[in-house]
Amino acid sequence: MKIDLTEVLQSIGNEADIDESLPVDFAADGLKLTGPVKVALHLTNTGGSILLAGKVTTEVELECSRCLKPFTTKLEAEIAEEFSHSVQTSQARKELELKEDDFVYPIDQDNTIDLTELVRQELLLSLPFKPLCLNQCPGINKEGEK
Repeated sequence: MKIDLTEVLQSIGNEADIDESLPVDFAADGLKLTGPVKVALHLTNTGGSILLAGKVTTEVELECSRCLKPFTTKLEAEIAEEFSHSVQTSQARKELELKEDDFVYPIDQDNTIDLTELVRQELLLSLPFKPLCLNQCPGINKEGEK
């Protein structure tokens, strides 16, 4: 998902809201999405960078960690990131100390940002560690059924 920041970048203090649904596929990462990814974001031009804050929601099919049956659940992730034209990338393969600027995403030369990787990472991080179809799921009994 690419977003054009041209209007937001024109003046310090400019803001924009983005409310879109994306048909993305993250199956290679183990995310079996059962619906579109909904993105609701607010962008703010701070002068040196663009601050992005909002929420990403979708539905995903998971496997219950107790009964091993598939179930569908809502997945939600909060996003708060910074984008800037002045992001420096290090080409050297040596040990470096991370600084605050190392956590800023780049704005492309055509004033666009691609949110696909950011959305993918945030959704993966919001997956439950031990997914349960029901809080009181009894698990598998001796016959291999719920």
